[in-house]
Amino acid sequence: MQLIFRYILFVFIIGFGSVAHAQNPVIQHMSKLSNLPDVEFYDIAEDNQNYIWLAANKGLYRYNGKTYEQFTHPEQKSNSLFQLKFDTENRLWCNNVYGQLFYVENDRLQLFYDASQLVNGQLAQFEILENSIRLFTVIGIFDINKTTKQVTEVFKGMCITNVRDHDSNYTFIINFEGELKRHRLYKLGKKKRTKILEITSANRIQSPKLFAFKNDVFLIHNSAKGNILYVIDKAENTSKKITIPLRLQNETIYNILNFDNEYWFLTSSGVFVYEFENEFFTFKEQLFSTESVTDIQIDFNNNYWFTTLDNGVFVSPNLNIRRVELSTIESKITASLALQNNDFVLGTNDGKLLFYNQNQLIKTLQLPGKKIIGKLYFDAETEQLIVSINASESFVVDLKTDKITDVKNRFSVAKTFSKINDSTLFYGNYRQGIVYKKAFNNPEKQILKESRVKASVVSGNALFVSYIDGLYKYNCNTFSSEEIQYNSASLLVNAIANTNGTIWLATQHNGLLKYEQNTLQPSGIKLPKNLQINTILSDGWLLWIGTDSGLFQYHTKTNELKSLSAQDGLNTAVNSLLVLQNQLVVVLPNGFYTLPKQYGLFKVFKTAKVRVEAVSINDRDTLISSSYKLPHDFNKIGLKFNSNGFQSNQHVNYQYRVQEIDSSWQNIPLNTHFVNFNSLSSGTYTFELKAQNISTKNPVFAAPITFVIAKPFWETYWFYGLVLLTVFGWIWLYFRWRLQQKEGQRIAEIDKILIDKKITNLRLENLRSQMNPHFIFNALNSIQDYIISNEKELASSYLVKFSRLIRMYLDYSQQNEITLDEELNALKLYLELEKVRFEDELEYKITIDNQLKTKQIKVPSLFIQPYVENALKHGLLHKLNDRKLHIEAKIIQQNKLEITVEDNGIGRAQSEKLKRPNQQHKPFATKANEERVHLYKNKLKRDIAITTYDLYDENDVAAGTKVVITMPIH
Repeated sequence: MQLIFRYILFVFIIGFGSVAHAQNPVIQHMSKLSNLPDVEFYDIAEDNQNYIWLAANKGLYRYNGKTYEQFTHPEQKSNSLFQLKFDTENRLWCNNVYGQLFYVENDRLQLFYDASQLVNGQLAQFEILENSIRLFTVIGIFDINKTTKQVTEVFKGMCITNVRDHDSNYTFIINFEGELKRHRLYKLGKKKRTKILEITSANRIQSPKLFAFKNDVFLIHNSAKGNILYVIDKAENTSKKITIPLRLQNETIYNILNFDNEYWFLTSSGVFVYEFENEFFTFKEQLFSTESVTDIQIDFNNNYWFTTLDNGVFVSPNLNIRRVELSTIESKITASLALQNNDFVLGTNDGKLLFYNQNQLIKTLQLPGKKIIGKLYFDAETEQLIVSINASESFVVDLKTDKITDVKNRFSVAKTFSKINDSTLFYGNYRQGIVYKKAFNNPEKQILKESRVKASVVSGNALFVSYIDGLYKYNCNTFSSEEIQYNSASLLVNAIANTNGTIWLATQHNGLLKYEQNTLQPSGIKLPKNLQINTILSDGWLLWIGTDSGLFQYHTKTNELKSLSAQDGLNTAVNSLLVLQNQLVVVLPNGFYTLPKQYGLFKVFKTAKVRVEAVSINDRDTLISSSYKLPHDFNKIGLKFNSNGFQSNQHVNYQYRVQEIDSSWQNIPLNTHFVNFNSLSSGTYTFELKAQNISTKNPVFAAPITFVIAKPFWETYWFYGLVLLTVFGWIWLYFRWRLQQKEGQRIAEIDKILIDKKITNLRLENLRSQMNPHFIFNALNSIQDYIISNEKELASSYLVKFSRLIRMYLDYSQQNEITLDEELNALKLYLELEKVRFEDELEYKITIDNQLKTKQIKVPSLFIQPYVENALKHGLLHKLNDRKLHIEAKIIQQNKLEITVEDNGIGRAQSEKLKRPNQQHKPFATKANEERVHLYKNKLKRDIAITTYDLYDENDVAAGTKVVITMPIH
């Protein structure tokens, strides 16, 4: 027998305050998004450049989407500034309690006038006229000329409050008449002053304030009974006291604004929104009941900025997106389901069912025990609610009676439900796909497939079920099935939706697909790449797509795609979504967002004008200009830029292009506001920049900036000309030098030829001297004597030596240089032959230094022999006995070769005496050698020296001759 439980714990939660608080618009606090410089703010304004200006206790600040810049003046007597207003030139004006009037121009706060003598320490209201500033003070109304600063009194009296309406001012003034205080409201035109209202009282009216709108002017002041409200007829110049709403009677009202014909009262208890018609206020809602809201600004992207007295500034990107927190219970939402109309139910992790109507919690049902509710299904025909538990339990709740029935594990651990017809229900769990007939009473169970179920949907006579191992299509009558594959592969589908017969499939690996007319194909929806789709739901022609990056709406008929993301205030991944009659509900573990389906959900975003804010050249800031002409070494360029707006650093993408470098636009990383060029070569560069909000289609462009970087002098035409001239000059000099060199070489070659010819002649002369007839005759005569004397061996030996000597002379005469060894061998052979001539009365000796490498050292050919011949012929021949000849070769200092030819003959003087008269000249071999030495020294640069010494004994008698030949070792 089934156990029946009935739990109705909470029926209606009533109370305006708690409901309003629970449904505040989504907001982002500026102190969490940026370094908000203060917590106490009075006014806010946006200029035509989309800067946000904030008047705070600590001063005046300007916000550009990422940072705050403070504006101060050295003569400023108070940090706190009030009443932000713009003139026709978009200059911002403000004042302080000391009476100082300021305006902002060229990014600096300028002091316009110090009216401290007029305001008496009271914050005075002011209005900006065409040629003057009108100041409303406790002693009167004054006009201060903008050019001359001349002060003109317009009205005398205690001016308490003022409001401007087109060309007129509504001014509340107190006149004192004895003990009576006459409180009068005037309308001051250009030429006319009209009294609209007079209140006579012994006590001064407290905190009067005037507010002008398109159709109405309100006067509010305090009294002992609370706030009093008058409405002024602008056309009739009359006033009427009306009943102020009860909620506002005792509130401190800071400001009244009008948005879309709704009046927003900014108070110490948040914002009260009313409609006003036929002199009656109709309450709409209360927002931010714990905040003291002082001012509201709607920026160019329809973001609502709220300033407060003690909690800084916060921004609502979309007032229509509301967030409801589950602050009254300690539970987490684990399941959700849309019911009928705008009703929905939430299931929690402790077995609670929370029922909502119009976002108000109307009742709570408690299941037996703390159950984790995993899945919900509602049958509208029977008004039965299936509650699936993430365990082997499930319940059915009759919503007509709130009766809870335990149905054991009939619907436990459910993953999906799909109604096939009035009596048949598909139910899929973690291991089976099941069809129940008569699911609520005595059900008949049919298992379709043993596999984990992911999602399901019914379209016509077909049931589509996604299993862990593929997508199947079942016939709803026979439940025969076929697998639907994509590119011949099974599909893993996470979510399924049906829009007018088209099946949409959110797959794990193939993106979003659609199944239409038995054909599976890509969806054609241009979603962002790598998007994780969590859920898809149909709503008529609309397809709602919940992703990790927000919510998308796709119109299947017009193919129009819209999105909601963090920029819209939906700063969460959409995992669970409910589509109700008039709204959407995005369910979170600890609350939910509500989104209206029709009005004001999607915003049209704009991109603020992008500007280059700073230019640096070689790391030094410079004035911003449209063009720069720079020397070649000023080529490190840096540019900083920005597009203003709420969180523009997170929502605006930048691209740049340098026409002379880039053929396409270059992406700049998000939240990067600078570009650097470290080393530009000479040339002309035009820097182009564009910015685009991530939710817009069209970018905005900054004014291009041109940089002309001059060429270095070595790249200029005059330098090229100079270089060419220099090159041609060097070429000319080079060829001239080459010609001179060739001419010198030619002359040197001619000289060498001449020298070689001369040396050859000298060698021939030397050879001729050595082969003179007398020498040959003596040699042949000696051979003849040997033959006659029958001394055949001596004759043969002599003849061989003679022939060898002759051959040596002939060979060596063909060479300029021979080795020292060859020269000395020729000398030895010559001396052996001459020794025969002297009948063996000749003693000669050849001494060679052991350090000499005689076979490597080169000497002029047949160079020593003439001096040896002279020693024999002129020195030793005339000596009868003891004839000695010594030849020595050795190394001396500076790597030189020294050859000495020394004899002990009669000396040069005695030899000259013995010559015949016709022989008074040098032997011609010696003369030839001297010419050879001259040629070697002067032409061939060989330092050969020949020195002749006369030798004497101790009695100063001639004892021979010594010839010293020195030459570099070669």
